[in-house]
Amino acid sequence: MIKIVLIGAGHLAFHFQEQISRCKKVVLKQWYSRSIEKIKFAEKTVDITDQIPKLKAADLYLICVSDSAIPDISNKINVTGLVVHCAGSVPMEVLSNHPRHGVFYPLQTFTKTRELRFDRLPFCLESAIETDFELLEKLALLLGGNPHKVDSERRVLIHLIAVVINNFGNHLLQLGSELSEHNNIPFDIFGPLIKETYEKAVAMGPQHTQTGPAKRNDQQTLDKHLSMLESHDLKKLYLNLTTSIQKRNEQKQL
Repeated sequence: MIKIVLIGAGHLAFHFQEQISRCKKVVLKQWYSRSIEKIKFAEKTVDITDQIPKLKAADLYLICVSDSAIPDISNKINVTGLVVHCAGSVPMEVLSNHPRHGVFYPLQTFTKTRELRFDRLPFCLESAIETDFELLEKLALLLGGNPHKVDSERRVLIHLIAVVINNFGNHLLQLGSELSEHNNIPFDIFGPLIKETYEKAVAMGPQHTQTGPAKRNDQQTLDKHLSMLESHDLKKLYLNLTTSIQKRNEQKQL
């Protein structure tokens, strides 16, 4: 049985609490948040606290707070168990004040209001002590995930790629949603297209799935699209992305 203390009350902490509650071989011994009201809903099933000095003894302490808050939280914790953070771009060494420290980074986007299972979820794991890696690997597997041994330098590269794919991709979806709303077109009509675009990219590789007027060098359609865009920033983005697609296509043909 792995005993865990959860630190933080954001999207990721919320999902860890839910997933741990489903796992018979993992127990959430305590949940800390500086704002006790955020985790009050769970007080009937887990001990909650807003006092760092009152953290209970556990096998593992999961720090699920914003990147900038990790060093401060780490410095306040005085425990003998394994202390890990769950951030993609923060080096493991920020926890070096603890003899046993590491990283337990789930490669996923989390939102409290969406149910999300951890089945086959990639976990990037790192530990200062080799035997502690075995504990992190065991936890990832118990939660249903897929563990990977990744050092801090490589993990920040993974995080960078994730930002391009997820955050930038979502921003493009937001721009499309705003264009839809402005023109009284329901955004959900694009749902099947969005789903197929990403599923196809994963299955076949995005280098094999690019379509559209930029790839075809269809200048007539490109000019028509640009004339329809009222926002200077959106026109600039459209041109930059079009140029990027065309350059990749030219390189493939060489």
